[in-house]
Amino acid sequence: MPLSVLVTNQPPETDENVPEPVKNLFQAYTRVKYGETYFPFRHQAEVFRRVLEDQEIFLVAGTAAGKTLAIAVPLFHKLREGRIHKVLLMYPTIALMEDQRRVMDTLAELMGLQIGQLRGGMSRIELMAALNRPVILATPDEVYWFFRKNVKYGGLLLYGLALVDEFVLDEAHLFNGLMLRNLRHFKQRICLLGERLGKRPRWHILTATPTPELRRLTSGADVRGQSKCGDVEVTFLDPARGYEERQDRLIGAVESALADGAQKVLLVFNSADLAHRVFEGIKGGSRPDLPPDLQWRFGRIRWDKFKAWLGQEGIAMETMEEIERWLKREGPFYLKDLDEGTWVDLSSETLAARVARLLEGQTWGLRRLLHSLNREGEQHLIEAMDRQLRGKGMLPRLLWNEVRPKLNREADVNVVAEALEAHMSLIQTGLERLWAEDSLRVTAPACREITESLQQAGAGPELAEAITRHLRHTVELPEQSGVEHRMSSGKLAERRVALSWLDWLVADPSRQQALVERIHQALAAKELEVEARHIATWGETGVPVVIYTGKMSRAEREGLIDAFSKLPRAVLISTPAVEVGVDFAADVLITEQCDGNSFLQRFGRVGRRPGIQGKVIVLVRNGEAYVRLFQCHQPQMSREEFSAFIADPADGLFPARLYAEGSAFLDATHWMVNAQLGEIGTWLNQAMFGNEVATLGRKLREASLPFTYGLRGTLPEVVLQGGAGGDPFYILCKVSNERLLHSDSPFEMARAEMWYLEFLWKPAPWKAIVVDAKATLEASQALFWWQNGRWHLRVGYGIAADYVKLFSNEPVAKGQPVRVLLKALEEQIRHDLEGFLSKIRPEASKPLPQLLVRIGEALPLFFEPYSRLVLGQGDVHLLRVDADGIAEPVEDQLGNPLVLPDQTWLILYDHTKEAAEERLREASVLDLEEVIYDWNALQVPGSIGPVLLDRVAGACFHVYRRLVEYADR
Repeated sequence: MPLSVLVTNQPPETDENVPEPVKNLFQAYTRVKYGETYFPFRHQAEVFRRVLEDQEIFLVAGTAAGKTLAIAVPLFHKLREGRIHKVLLMYPTIALMEDQRRVMDTLAELMGLQIGQLRGGMSRIELMAALNRPVILATPDEVYWFFRKNVKYGGLLLYGLALVDEFVLDEAHLFNGLMLRNLRHFKQRICLLGERLGKRPRWHILTATPTPELRRLTSGADVRGQSKCGDVEVTFLDPARGYEERQDRLIGAVESALADGAQKVLLVFNSADLAHRVFEGIKGGSRPDLPPDLQWRFGRIRWDKFKAWLGQEGIAMETMEEIERWLKREGPFYLKDLDEGTWVDLSSETLAARVARLLEGQTWGLRRLLHSLNREGEQHLIEAMDRQLRGKGMLPRLLWNEVRPKLNREADVNVVAEALEAHMSLIQTGLERLWAEDSLRVTAPACREITESLQQAGAGPELAEAITRHLRHTVELPEQSGVEHRMSSGKLAERRVALSWLDWLVADPSRQQALVERIHQALAAKELEVEARHIATWGETGVPVVIYTGKMSRAEREGLIDAFSKLPRAVLISTPAVEVGVDFAADVLITEQCDGNSFLQRFGRVGRRPGIQGKVIVLVRNGEAYVRLFQCHQPQMSREEFSAFIADPADGLFPARLYAEGSAFLDATHWMVNAQLGEIGTWLNQAMFGNEVATLGRKLREASLPFTYGLRGTLPEVVLQGGAGGDPFYILCKVSNERLLHSDSPFEMARAEMWYLEFLWKPAPWKAIVVDAKATLEASQALFWWQNGRWHLRVGYGIAADYVKLFSNEPVAKGQPVRVLLKALEEQIRHDLEGFLSKIRPEASKPLPQLLVRIGEALPLFFEPYSRLVLGQGDVHLLRVDADGIAEPVEDQLGNPLVLPDQTWLILYDHTKEAAEERLREASVLDLEEVIYDWNALQVPGSIGPVLLDRVAGACFHVYRRLVEYADR
């Protein structure tokens, strides 16, 4: 039975009592933006006055309240007056930053100021230029890209940020858990540096939903604002019985709204895949009736039809040839795409650079393995390298196989490292000599010219073939290459021409202008029929429907919200992508239950159009929420009462997501960021961190362990063609090894040769992607544990695999398993570990003493009640599991393993799912947003227990510490 609530709202009053210069700037903005002169809302005016008085602000207001403008107007005025010199506005996501950039650009133009934006990958010169601008925009991830780059970048950025007078944190409610802890460290670092320079930067917080954690970020004045929204009727639908019914009821709600005359309908799903499936499923047979400007922006047409129209219109043959050449080049195309016998001239410099990067990366990996084995005290490094490289990627094994014969059995670490470097240099130098000309002619399909050059340069036949195969899949063909001739006339006819390409595709300005004008005339007269990208009709209603999700690339999403806003009647199908970073209004919102804060963001899109009462229809997901709603139902609430009813942290109807409270590993990474800054970094660490964090940070630095630096999600993605990326555990269920390519980006596990729409409708051949726990243990680089009030760390390749051997039931001596033998030695190991290890080191050539020596200081962990909680770091290997339970490794199309590199993980060794869930629930760490819980790992034959991975760096440390604390009770 549906339940309805009328949510009332008192629109904000305006306030004219603000200083004239600030009021003039505000009204100049409204004239540019809206074509009319407005006065600020009361809460905006209060923010103006307080910021001009150099107070910090904690502004709480919903959507359509003008929060960004409230803070930006007085800050831009202070910049213009010279009272302050630098402002930094920080946003939780790039999408939100780019949306708010439009506000900043307008104000900057009005005030004659320049804006800088921090982006990962900038050169030092670009970074300096951005930091020297009076207004700087950034996200935390982009800031920390520079801290991890190197000391020069980090020091330069820190100095630049220490000169900032006022910081603004926009949409701060999106910072939660570990992301918020990262932000707190960032703020503390900047404030300390400011004090060192004799200044105190001010921090302003803007949020739709306040939390105690956010409030602790600033002591600023509390300002409460109201949204410019009318009353909204909210109807809650009782839960659906399954996936299909859920989809059908939401679609039915849209159709009912359209039948009732709704003009602007917003349909929001929690899943992008479901949103795209619904969009594709409800498309009508007719094309939407769009105005010419939207047809131009989003329209596309088959080349055979467009070419025929161009011929009828007498358009110059030269113009048609230009368009056709572009269509033949649309790709991108790689060496592997060339037809047999086709040749192409490639830049020798580009090829040499690709080979150099590949060899340097493989050599670096081998050297890292070599030094790790040396730290473990391996007496025979050559044999140890042989053992570790069994089953590893093809390229590192082949490179090692070429270096190994040059070494004697007793070669030390320096000799081996020098041999690796020498062989890499030999090949690179040889290629520089052989590829002295500007280009190299290469013939498909084998590209033997590359293979032969590599062999002449000093690479063996197998290594040369492997490198060539890699280049065939990764070297993009240049313009005017022979690939354009391989396209059949039928395939060319089917290609689509995007009308917007014609703004730049036709070289001659006069021909381009004439063509564009004629197309606009034809569109207005409906003489040219085009299909619109991402815009269709809702069934046979003729109502345009727009799709906008986070799975679409930034370029694909651009302009779609504006299109929805311009259309007099339309439906927008979306996901949480519309919760922040976009500005539009709807009459009817139809959505499924989500967490409270997300729901209020969606709710804020409704009731913003004058004279139209907004409606919201919510499909409740679970019976518990519906029963509570039924018990607490009130026919009418104020907007403030409704917000508390939905999203109160302690008692809200829609529970908030669960987040980690903190992490020693996260804190230690910040310690290491500071430590690389020299003397000033030492001072920062003394001020920011206690002994526990400092000790762990020093151990991590001494071990040279890599650590992730994304401050939100740090799990590498699998990226589809067109830029859409996603969780490897989801994407890889549909993408086979043959369509996977290695990626050079630290944020990507792999690139897939598959477009999103193909992926969307493709059935999943595999039941699950799971962590290969045994291979992951073997690839471990570090083992962490908490004991005696401090963190411990043991490094070495396979150290975690060695540790879990202590729990084996296999007999190792006198018919007894090692765990039984260790129990008899517990007192000695606990109280005199070094003495025990000294006794057995002379016997380290034997298997059991060798194992115990390798485990070393981690041996006492075996006797703790939490000994089977294995916290480690290293590459995470994955398996595909089909419907029959058969597992196979995830690899690229060349047969090289694809891994999640340098991840922190937690294995609940020898736990069933039920036992693990109970243990996690008791410690309040089940279902955390920052953790991936791989229960499917239990489906693999010989499973050793469920595996937890970081979705945000440091999350597994938090889970481990809570489990340890609970076990010690």
